[in-house]
Amino acid sequence: MEFIGFTYVTNFLENTLKEAMFEVVDEANRLLRDWDLGVRFLYLDSLTLEPGYLISVKTPEETVRLYPLEVLIDFLDYRLKVEMEKDNGFVMNKILGLISFPLASRNPYLDFYESFLGFETERLGRKIMVLSMKPFESDALKMALRALESPHVDEDVKRLARRVLSRELETFKMRLLKGILHEVGHAFGLEHCSGYCVMNSPGTMALWDTRPAFFCGSCMKKLRESLTFSFEPRKL
Repeated sequence: MEFIGFTYVTNFLENTLKEAMFEVVDEANRLLRDWDLGVRFLYLDSLTLEPGYLISVKTPEETVRLYPLEVLIDFLDYRLKVEMEKDNGFVMNKILGLISFPLASRNPYLDFYESFLGFETERLGRKIMVLSMKPFESDALKMALRALESPHVDEDVKRLARRVLSRELETFKMRLLKGILHEVGHAFGLEHCSGYCVMNSPGTMALWDTRPAFFCGSCMKKLRESLTFSFEPRKL
């Protein structure tokens, strides 16, 4: 059995979405088990980043405060190295970090930020994955959460917000589940697929909603082969 370390950044994460996030990771593990794939997510702990790392990014709509990709990669890589050095018998050289703010990286040549939904990189055999949950939040979900958190909203509006939240939260969870499965595929060498498959990368969130939460036959075969030949990560 191989494990993917799972952690999340606490900054900007609302409790409702945190609970939904853990439910989705549990569902991902259930699917991996049902598919008889020898990989599972293993929760490590959460990460809280210091305010000093925050940057401001101007978008056409607003100025967004976030933590840059480079900082996230460094923290996740360090967390994975610490886990690998424990020698606790787990086969693990991959980590997935979930964040609740936009993912952006400073372009070293031009003065602007490039946005990403998810990102993967490798350092000395350690694979680091970051996935932003922010794009999976619908406008209706954001408005419902704001209404429920506000002390100035009357009870009738909050009742409506709870009904909206119940519906929109399920959409959020399904989008996130597919995002996590997509990253699992990339972690074990799968490329994007043109079939009815979670590896079929969409151009819009509406298209993402049409993608299934499973791998097509061809991608599943490649994933099984990759897991079969996956080697135990070296100790640092």
